[in-house]
Order: sequence, then C-alpha cells, then structure tokens
Amino acid sequence: MHIAALSQAHACGALAPRADDPVVMNSETAILSLTDGQERIDLRLDIGAINMDTGLIVPTPAPASVTSGNPVDFTALDAEMAPTYINKDLWWSWPPSPQDTADGADDTGSGTATVLGQVQLGPIEATALAADDTAGLTAWLEANGYGLPTAVTDLLGHYVERGWSFVALRLTGAEPLNGALSPIRLEFASDKLVYPMLLSQAATTPQSVTMYVLADHRQDVIFVNGDPVAQNVTWAREVQDDTLKQRGSYLTAVTMKFQEPGTSITDDLALIRAATDEEAGTVTVIEHHMTFLGTPIGWLLVFFTALIGAAVFLLMLIPKQRSS
Repeated sequence: MHIAALSQAHACGALAPRADDPVVMNSETAILSLTDGQERIDLRLDIGAINMDTGLIVPTPAPASVTSGNPVDFTALDAEMAPTYINKDLWWSWPPSPQDTADGADDTGSGTATVLGQVQLGPIEATALAADDTAGLTAWLEANGYGLPTAVTDLLGHYVERGWSFVALRLTGAEPLNGALSPIRLEFASDKLVYPMLLSQAATTPQSVTMYVLADHRQDVIFVNGDPVAQNVTWAREVQDDTLKQRGSYLTAVTMKFQEPGTSITDDLALIRAATDEEAGTVTVIEHHMTFLGTPIGWLLVFFTALIGAAVFLLMLIPKQRSS
C-alpha cells in the first residue's frame, strides 16, 4: 500500500510518517497468543520508506513492554503450515477461462502524554506511552515527529477514553529502508485476545490483515462490539512444532480484507473459540485438467464411444448381401 499523505492506518496501528514522505507497507505478519493473562503480539513488518523518520502508532489495552521478537517463531510458523499436496486429475471439467483466474469530537483537554519506557531495537525506536487525554497525546506525537491527520487523532480519542496505552514505533537512521524488519514483540496484560484495528478505519484504501493465533482451540474473529467479521481461515490444526506449542496447542491462520475501511471496520478485533476444532488448509489439491485441444478427455471419450456405438448399430441394420 503506497502512502503519501500525513498518515494512513494500517492493520494494528496507524502509520505516521513526516509530511509528504511516501511510505510503502509491503506486508505485515502478526503472531498472537495469550498466556496467564499476558497477551503477546509478534510483528514482522516489511516497509519501504524514503525518510527514516517514519512512525507507527499501536494502541494496547494496558501498558506494553516492547522487545525484539524471535525470528525462529516465524521460521517455525512457515514450516508448521506446510500442507500435504494431493494431485487430482480432472477428466470431465473444463479448464478455467483467463477471466476466472485474473486477479468523533476533538479532545481539547490540557493533559499530557507520559513516557513509560523507551528502547532502541535496531533501526526502530519504541516508546511506550500513557495519556489522560487526546490533546496531550497528540501534542507529544507531533513534537516527536509523528504526523497525524484529524481522522486518526479522533480515533485515538476513542482509546484514550477507554484508558488504553500506546506504543509509538519510529524508524531512525540515516539510510532509506526497503525490506523486512526484525520482529518486534509487544506484551501487555489482557483477559482476552484482542487486535487493535480501529485506527484502520481512517484508511482511504482497502486494508488486509493476516493473523496467526496460537491458543488451546481453533479461533474465530469478531469485532469487540460483537459485529461479525468476514474472514477466511487459511489454516487450522493442532500444533506440531515444540517451539510454537509453548504459546498454544492449536494454530489458526485468518485473513481479512476490508474494502471500505470507513464503514466495514467498526471496532478492534477479538478472538473467540470456534464452534469446532475442524482442520482447514492442511491439504492442498493440485488439479490437472486432462484435455485434448481444450476439450476434457472424459467428454471426448463419451463422444467417440457414442459415435462408434452408432456406427455399429447402423451396420447391424444393413442387410447382409447374399453370396453369389
């Protein structure tokens, strides 16, 4: 997603580059887990930024500790989600056509933002913040180089009113960045798995989210306010990898797309136990269309069999000539 405005929301937070600095969020992967009242979100971002002073604002229900994530978790995730491949010959169906395969009010209070902690993680400066009103939070962000449009500021007020905290992530350095960053780990107290999403309501382009959830059972995604979420479960199965099992015995991978963020994103995301632990995505069927000159061979066999049968029938109706 190409961003040239002051800021655009993206997935779990809002990008906050300096004015007129283009930023590309190439991809974002998040691993979620909840253990003993402590939620962990591991983020791996792939960002292209011309200016290194680019930030990302992430709300959290409670003050978060920010540390470096472990790349091994993502490597294990890739290996865990390797499906079983099955080849299937299609004798009767026609191959798909090319068309089928193309692809609120401002807070004017006088409070301040409180810095709870700050740490440097490679090219990322991470700051944990608390705020008692939106004006104080916005003032701190603007003073520290985070660009925020009014739409995002209004949504930040929603979190301030609920007593949430914030993590401000900023790229720092002299060289432009283009590529994947090392994983970042956010940990905070929570009684349920949540994923901050409301800031993406300010986005002007379609938003997509992919979450990998480690829990005791298969998970479904809903909005915190109870609204349903259109989702696609791409993987669901008991965890095989010992490293991942430490965070949960069942892995659910969910993708969501919001074509109209302003209307389709109504709150943050919450994870709830699914009705069953039915597996999904563990088998990939590779279909081979068995055709000759674009026609399914099954139908060709039927045609030629019928043709031969008709010829034999006609031959049987022709009277045999008497031998002279």
